[in-house]
Amino acid sequence: MNEEYMEQPQQLPSSSLMTPRDEYGGSIITLTNPEKVIENAKLTYRSQIEDSDGVVHQNGEPLMNEEGINSVIGQIQTLVNQVTVMSNLNKMEIPMLVEFLGDTLAKDLMMNRIRYDIKSSSSRDKIYFTALTSAFVCMKRAYEEGEKRFWKGSQHEMTTRHEGIQQSSPLKKLMGWGR
Repeated sequence: MNEEYMEQPQQLPSSSLMTPRDEYGGSIITLTNPEKVIENAKLTYRSQIEDSDGVVHQNGEPLMNEEGINSVIGQIQTLVNQVTVMSNLNKMEIPMLVEFLGDTLAKDLMMNRIRYDIKSSSSRDKIYFTALTSAFVCMKRAYEEGEKRFWKGSQHEMTTRHEGIQQSSPLKKLMGWGR
């Protein structure tokens, strides 16, 4: 009996018994992308909130002007990005990077307080806290290959095998090959 192998991709059924990793395995790009964190920081700096319909509402006076928002977001994005999430950071690197971001951000906010139209020390503290905690939490996702290891173990390989009797030709029977 000859075996014929054919590989066909199969889709796993969505089930309540599946783990989130199994259910969302094809969404690795979406789930590892911290872009929503950046968008939320922009809303916070503008003192805006987004409702469930996606409509943005002003909720007070902005913490700083657009130039300041662009500067702070630019600094945050060096650490809050997909490359960071899928990297491998150890327990010494994370505090060092947060401290370096903190020093850089503090200088920027102090030196450009008037230019960025930061009206109070309370606003400056909110900006600083939001930036540092966002960076810290993003880097914690990379602690000892956290998410990288998680996704590495979520790969599935499925093979479908079709077995059957193959028709033998008269030539194969004559030569003794078609038994």
